[in-house]
Amino acid sequence: MGEINPALYWLIIGVMMFFLELAVPGFILFFFAVGALLTALAAWLLPLSLAWQLALFITASLSALFGLRNIIQKRLHIPTSPGEEEDKDVMLAVAGEKGVVSTAIVPPAEGRIKYSGTTWRAIADEQIEEGEIVAIVAQKGLVIHVEKV
Repeated sequence: MGEINPALYWLIIGVMMFFLELAVPGFILFFFAVGALLTALAAWLLPLSLAWQLALFITASLSALFGLRNIIQKRLHIPTSPGEEEDKDVMLAVAGEKGVVSTAIVPPAEGRIKYSGTTWRAIADEQIEEGEIVAIVAQKGLVIHVEKV
């Protein structure tokens, strides 16, 4: 049995990082996977020492990360920071619609209301007891602001 080419190790590392990118949020590991694959290609084509392979991996990964991350995120419409873009799949509550309080709302704490077939977290400016009918004033994320009817 002969020695295993170091390019195979870099290839395995690159593929593992691509799969880890699917599980870890942040869109960072993708660029280290690119660096590992470029290092695998260079190690396969050229007889590089381990020190040169590591230097190439670090250089390629960081260059890809800082040079391409913003470009790819804009192209794929990925938010660059949490909360930058609201989730398009969030159901919107319609102002003026009615709901029933299922857990009392005691400001400043949240309560819960039943609206549109499901329960929602709710806040109000005044205390509202369980079973009372409320009108929706506004929605912020998954929390609905309500008032007594």
